[in-house]
Amino acid sequence: MKKSLAVLAGLALASSMAMAGDLAANADYKAKCAMCHGAAAEGKPAMKVAPLKEAAGKPADELTATITKGKAPKMPAFDGKLSADQIKGLVADIKALK
Repeated sequence: MKKSLAVLAGLALASSMAMAGDLAANADYKAKCAMCHGAAAEGKPAMKVAPLKEAAGKPADELTATITKGKAPKMPAFDGKLSADQIKGLVADIKALK
Protein backbone atom coordinates (compact mmCIF):
# COMPACT_ATOMS: atom_id res chain seq x y z
CA MET A 1 0.00 0.00 0.00
CA LYS A 2 2.78 2.46 0.92
CA LYS A 3 4.56 1.67 -2.34
CA SER A 4 1.39 2.41 -4.34
CA LEU A 5 0.98 5.75 -2.61
CA ALA A 6 4.61 6.62 -3.27
CA VAL A 7 4.20 5.76 -6.95
CA LEU A 8 1.01 7.85 -7.20
CA ALA A 9 2.69 10.78 -5.45
CA GLY A 10 5.63 10.52 -7.81
CA LEU A 11 3.35 10.48 -10.85
CA ALA A 12 1.44 13.52 -9.57
CA LEU A 13 4.69 15.40 -9.00
CA ALA A 14 6.01 14.48 -12.44
CA SER A 15 2.73 15.55 -14.02
CA SER A 16 2.76 18.94 -12.28
CA MET A 17 6.41 19.45 -13.26
CA ALA A 18 5.59 18.63 -16.88
CA MET A 19 2.81 21.23 -16.87
CA ALA A 20 5.13 23.87 -15.46
CA GLY A 21 7.76 23.02 -18.04
CA ASP A 22 5.47 23.21 -21.06
CA LEU A 23 6.70 26.68 -21.99
CA ALA A 24 10.35 25.60 -22.06
CA ALA A 25 9.34 22.61 -24.23
CA ASN A 26 7.33 24.77 -26.65
CA ALA A 27 9.22 24.94 -29.97
CA ASP A 28 7.86 28.42 -30.71
CA TYR A 29 9.10 29.63 -27.32
CA LYS A 30 12.54 28.16 -27.96
CA ALA A 31 12.75 29.74 -31.43
CA LYS A 32 11.28 33.17 -30.76
CA CYS A 33 11.31 33.92 -27.03
CA ALA A 34 14.00 32.05 -25.10
CA MET A 35 16.83 34.25 -26.33
CA CYS A 36 15.45 37.16 -24.30
CA HIS A 37 13.22 35.49 -21.71
CA GLY A 38 15.58 32.61 -20.84
CA ALA A 39 15.44 28.89 -21.62
CA ALA A 40 13.17 28.23 -18.64
CA ALA A 41 11.35 31.60 -18.74
CA GLU A 42 13.52 32.75 -15.84
CA GLY A 43 14.11 36.19 -17.34
CA LYS A 44 17.40 37.93 -17.91
CA PRO A 45 18.21 40.64 -15.36
CA ALA A 46 21.08 42.02 -17.46
CA MET A 47 18.53 42.72 -20.22
CA LYS A 48 15.98 43.95 -17.66
CA VAL A 49 13.64 41.10 -18.61
CA ALA A 50 11.64 39.77 -15.64
CA PRO A 51 10.71 36.10 -15.23
CA LEU A 52 7.61 35.25 -17.26
CA LYS A 53 6.02 33.85 -14.10
CA GLU A 54 5.40 37.50 -13.20
CA ALA A 55 3.30 37.90 -16.37
CA ALA A 56 1.27 34.72 -15.77
CA GLY A 57 -1.37 36.60 -13.79
CA LYS A 58 -2.10 39.04 -16.59
CA PRO A 59 -5.26 38.55 -18.67
CA ALA A 60 -4.85 36.32 -21.72
CA ASP A 61 -5.95 39.10 -24.06
CA GLU A 62 -3.21 41.39 -22.69
CA LEU A 63 -0.55 38.70 -23.20
CA THR A 64 -1.88 38.02 -26.70
CA ALA A 65 -1.70 41.71 -27.57
CA THR A 66 1.86 42.00 -26.22
CA ILE A 67 3.08 39.02 -28.22
CA THR A 68 1.21 40.10 -31.34
CA LYS A 69 2.06 43.82 -31.28
CA GLY A 70 5.31 43.77 -29.29
CA LYS A 71 6.26 46.07 -26.47
CA ALA A 72 8.47 49.10 -26.78
CA PRO A 73 11.35 49.49 -26.65
CA LYS A 74 12.76 45.96 -26.96
CA MET A 75 10.12 43.29 -27.59
CA PRO A 76 9.36 42.80 -31.27
CA ALA A 77 5.90 42.17 -32.69
CA PHE A 78 5.24 38.59 -33.76
CA ASP A 79 2.21 39.38 -35.92
CA GLY A 80 2.89 37.61 -39.22
CA LYS A 81 5.79 35.65 -37.67
CA LEU A 82 3.60 33.42 -35.49
CA SER A 83 0.09 32.23 -36.28
CA ALA A 84 -2.85 33.00 -34.00
CA ASP A 85 -2.74 29.37 -32.82
CA GLN A 86 0.97 29.60 -32.03
CA ILE A 87 0.40 32.79 -30.02
CA LYS A 88 -2.55 31.15 -28.24
CA GLY A 89 -0.27 28.24 -27.30
CA LEU A 90 2.38 30.57 -25.92
CA VAL A 91 -0.22 32.46 -23.89
CA ALA A 92 -1.59 29.20 -22.46
CA ASP A 93 1.91 28.08 -21.49
CA ILE A 94 2.69 31.46 -19.87
CA LYS A 95 -0.58 31.32 -17.92
CA ALA A 96 0.36 27.81 -16.70
CA LEU A 97 3.42 29.28 -14.96
CA LYS A 98 1.20 30.66 -12.15
